[in-house]
Amino acid sequence: MKKYISFVICLFIISEIFAQKIYHFKIENEIAEPTGLLVDSALSAAKRLKVDYVIAEINTFGGRVDVADAINQKFLDFEKPIWAFINNNAYSAGALIAIACDSIYMAEGSNIGAVTPINGATGQYASEKIRASIRAKMRASAEANRRNPKIAEAMVDETLDYDSLVTPGKLIVFTTAEAIKNGYCEGKANSVEEILKKYGMQKAEIIRHVPSTLEKIISFFLSPVVSSLLVLLIIGGIYFELQTPGVGFPLVAALVGLALYFVPYYIRGLAENWELLLFFAGIALLAVEIFLLPGSKIFAIAGLLVMFGALGLMMLGNQGFSLVGVPQKALYNALIVTSVGLFGGATLIALLAPKIATSKKFSHVALQTSLDSKAGYVAAPTITMIGKEGTSYTVLRPSGKVLIDGHLYDAFTQGDFIEKDKKIVVIGQEGAELIVKMNDER
Repeated sequence: MKKYISFVICLFIISEIFAQKIYHFKIENEIAEPTGLLVDSALSAAKRLKVDYVIAEINTFGGRVDVADAINQKFLDFEKPIWAFINNNAYSAGALIAIACDSIYMAEGSNIGAVTPINGATGQYASEKIRASIRAKMRASAEANRRNPKIAEAMVDETLDYDSLVTPGKLIVFTTAEAIKNGYCEGKANSVEEILKKYGMQKAEIIRHVPSTLEKIISFFLSPVVSSLLVLLIIGGIYFELQTPGVGFPLVAALVGLALYFVPYYIRGLAENWELLLFFAGIALLAVEIFLLPGSKIFAIAGLLVMFGALGLMMLGNQGFSLVGVPQKALYNALIVTSVGLFGGATLIALLAPKIATSKKFSHVALQTSLDSKAGYVAAPTITMIGKEGTSYTVLRPSGKVLIDGHLYDAFTQGDFIEKDKKIVVIGQEGAELIVKMNDER
């Protein structure tokens, strides 16, 4: 009897020591950048904890094909078996992810299929080039997991004809029963525990994925709405700082906004250092417009375009300036986010600039009162300088300073470039500024 009890205890201890570990996480809502971050975090944790199986619970209508394609490859490459638990829907990008799993289980009433990529701007099917690449990916994923590749391809292309499964003009979408019948589902289960019961693993340790605080923060800042607001903050902050240099607060706000915008995309491997430098180059062009060549508008437009382009490129997984391989939906998403932020910033500037300029906060950099003649203010008599001769004290391109009769004056040319220490003559006058040209008289 004692030997029997000892044997049972030993079996219990061994079963507990070798109890299998299951890592479980959910892929829900739209497939987007935060989804990729979630999957990276979950697979890293599963690998670190040395689990035996990973279960990805899927419920999504689809989303970014490029993100789903990256997840698909990570699932195929993962060293431990990954099971998909479709708990309601796995359409489009969701099906592309599920088909990469070693086994698929579906809850009652669930669906899988309809993987054709859609152009987000037009609502029409994406180009044949993109559709062909998804067909190939679906075929390869099906073959890797011993599923019928023709069915996988027919989930993408409704023009294919495969036995009686395909109705001309309609994509394949399987219910749970249909998926089981056609080898695209290992069985019906309504919970993770039911899946484990099928394998006699009721005692397996289930480790539920809990997003870290950093993961939640990054996912928050990767959302299109927040990205647009950050673009607005960046543009508005830079504008007000350049208009009122030395105040400091707008510049700090812009830099904080830029950091919150850039860092999450940098962590996701989308933004690169050269794109950040490109953004600062755009700021430099704006500074040239405001401080060196006011009124030219060329540098202002160029600066805004460069900044606009840099912020958009930070959202894409591009190689240099090439957009080859970047999905159209990702391009449209970047365009919409940056456009909303840019035009929102312009609107904010138009609405707030007059109020900010007259606020107490800006009283030390802006004139807050008008010098009315009723209060005793009169304009000083203007001394006519036309015809006066002197030398260029600085380079004029076209604005700068000139030296006349031992006094310095602000001056500008009519578009000419005048080197330093050249003879000039005054040909006009606009308020306190002189209009000059080269004095060619010997």
